[in-house]
Amino acid sequence: MLKVKTFVILVFIYLISFIAIRSDINIFYPFYLLKDVIFYPVSAISSQEDVSTTIEEGINNALEKELEELKTINDLSNTLTEFDSVKAVVIERNMMYWFNTITINKGTTSGLKEDMAVVSSKGLIGKISKVTKTTSEIKLITTSDINNKISVLVKVNDDNIYGIMTGYDKDKNLLEITGMNKLNDIPEESLVYTTGMGGVFPSGILIGKVKEITSDKYDVAKIIKVEPASDFNDFRFVNVLVRKDT
Repeated sequence: MLKVKTFVILVFIYLISFIAIRSDINIFYPFYLLKDVIFYPVSAISSQEDVSTTIEEGINNALEKELEELKTINDLSNTLTEFDSVKAVVIERNMMYWFNTITINKGTTSGLKEDMAVVSSKGLIGKISKVTKTTSEIKLITTSDINNKISVLVKVNDDNIYGIMTGYDKDKNLLEITGMNKLNDIPEESLVYTTGMGGVFPSGILIGKVKEITSDKYDVAKIIKVEPASDFNDFRFVNVLVRKDT
């Protein structure tokens, strides 16, 4: 009797297998379905843990970066003893004119006025062009405004070579300096600072470093190309410099 039952079972399995093969049916589908139902909660929890870990790491990295940025800003403002600094946060930026202006969350109620210099954690970024009670618009030194000219100097050993920063090449991320008062050789990586002339920007604020030197289209005057010290794609905190006698 047992042999007959065994024979019947084997024949049944054979027939199912034959039908499945002929019909392209996966006879193990119910087993896989049951396995997925049983183990889905475990895999879902594991997946959620991975996502949570990734999010937490991203938040921690962002916080560390912001803390470092704030620390550097404090160190920079402490060197400008003739000025008080008002810390502010970037709250708006025009996507169409990314390198022209930003908006910060401080205004006249914080003692801010037009033409006050603004620095990031790395160096000069611009000046206040418009101000309300609670916000200020900052014209960046990378603006396309051709009237935005800044007196600068290039430090070459113990010598200072003066010029005017007149423009920005956004494709190469390079500021342009013309009108140098001397025709000395200027090594690459030489540092560029504000001169303090003009009464807007304090002297000695880092702008960037020399990356290349070219000539104008008439091959008469030199053009110094400067890599900005600040990353104009990535800063969140700024300091507005307020003269202590104002």
